[in-house]
Amino acid sequence: MVREFPSNKDWLHMSKEGKRYERKNHIWFEFFWTSFIAFSFPLCFGLIFVDITGYAKGYSYDLGPEKDISVMIGCIELVIWLVLSLPSNIYVFNKTKKKGKLYLLIPIILYIALAVLSIYILWGGWYVYLKEVFNI
Repeated sequence: MVREFPSNKDWLHMSKEGKRYERKNHIWFEFFWTSFIAFSFPLCFGLIFVDITGYAKGYSYDLGPEKDISVMIGCIELVIWLVLSLPSNIYVFNKTKKKGKLYLLIPIILYIALAVLSIYILWGGWYVYLKEVFNI
């Protein structure tokens, strides 16, 4: 006996008995991925900023073609980071927005808190981070 699947993509969300079910664990995966992106944001921002500005090899004047390569790598890093971070962020924000406007603050506060925690754990504070990234 051959079982025929529905013509649309509902078969991806169907059990063996043919009943439709919701994937409830999908939001948790997106939540943890967004948390990972938030925690790694300062590191990624620092690397992308240093590469795009051309200071990845140091703050010297005669970098020549190495600066052009660094800028190109920085642009590629930016595109990769946006591709990895934006879909999950949009999904989590839309899901929490459907629950209510007050729930939208939860992922925003969590994102900021994880980014600040990352700065303190990975670099040792704001001043060290600003000095390393922006050479202040």
